[in-house]
Amino acid sequence: MKKNLYLTVISAPQPFLVFLFVLIIAATGCAKHPKGKERPTPEEETLESSPLPSRGEFNPDFDVDYSPLKDQVIYFAFDSAAIPGSERGKIEKIADWMNQHPQQSILLAGHCDERGTEEYNRGLGERRAIAVREYLIGLGIPAEKIHTISYGKDRPVAMGHTEADYAKNRRVEAGVIRK
Repeated sequence: MKKNLYLTVISAPQPFLVFLFVLIIAATGCAKHPKGKERPTPEEETLESSPLPSRGEFNPDFDVDYSPLKDQVIYFAFDSAAIPGSERGKIEKIADWMNQHPQQSILLAGHCDERGTEEYNRGLGERRAIAVREYLIGLGIPAEKIHTISYGKDRPVAMGHTEADYAKNRRVEAGVIRK
């Protein structure tokens, strides 16, 4: 009788083991966000980027003039590359400027506040710049006229450590390429 019970115990739980295995795989395979981080917004998850143009023959530190579009700085929410509705008018003004100056190209420089790692902030700054680029392309600006770069947290405009300072540093600036 013990032998039959042993065979029953070994052969009976196979469906249960399969279920348990699937449950474990499903639980460990889900992406978890770092503590305090929010899930990306649907806009960020579905953002598809057009092919980026080559960097060209310009130096982003010396050949870019940010003064013509200095009033069109686009600001972002914490840990987000989604363009807030309140900032879209600025992008439309950049598009108007580009339509009035069709021979010009621009550089979109993405920035972050000081929180987060260098690597993470470089990626976030690039996602922000690309989001603005895609919006401009959607407004009819030729993709080859729009270049992007990310400075991450390396070029803050506000040096403090308050939320107001952080908000000023989460931005994309548009500069005119002079070459």
